[in-house]
Amino acid sequence: MNLFNRILAVVVLLGTLVLALLFVLFPFGVLELVQYWLTALQGSLAVIYYSNPFLFRLTQGAAALGVVLILGTLLALELRRANPPTVEIAMAKGGRAAVLLDSVALRLSYHLDQLADVINVRPEVKAKGNVVHVRVDVETTPDVDVPMKTEEIMHVIREVIEERMGLRLGRAEVRIRHAPYPEEMNQNTITGSV
Repeated sequence: MNLFNRILAVVVLLGTLVLALLFVLFPFGVLELVQYWLTALQGSLAVIYYSNPFLFRLTQGAAALGVVLILGTLLALELRRANPPTVEIAMAKGGRAAVLLDSVALRLSYHLDQLADVINVRPEVKAKGNVVHVRVDVETTPDVDVPMKTEEIMHVIREVIEERMGLRLGRAEVRIRHAPYPEEMNQNTITGSV
């Protein structure tokens, strides 16, 4: 539904942009053209109505029903409450259980935040089928050993996802950002190098 919404929004915006530009650049010509089309449409509808009023009313009813069905269905699909995204837990004895992806993200955030030199954690968890894909943005102290800390973070991700939650880990990506050095350290470095 998201792809359909995006395509529809692009088409409507492009159409509105073209019509607005035409009206701004050629207002009298556009108004004359619209007036001509409306007059021609009114004449055509009058001919159809007076030639067979019953068929005209029947066509009106069918068109109204079609509009309500199509637009009503689209509106209902847009307004329906989406189920929160979940991932199934691998169970050996045939039962079924699922975990909300938000819960997986909260648990990862909690466990990764406990690591030394980690200041802030923002996990992003997605599921494809019963496989969990994780991307974690981690803010660390500026003097951390990056390869060692990355390996430690990956170990915690695997432990939480696979061992503690019973899920299958797919792709795991860690993005590390260092916090700035303390202000006094920056000043000492600047004055010491002069």
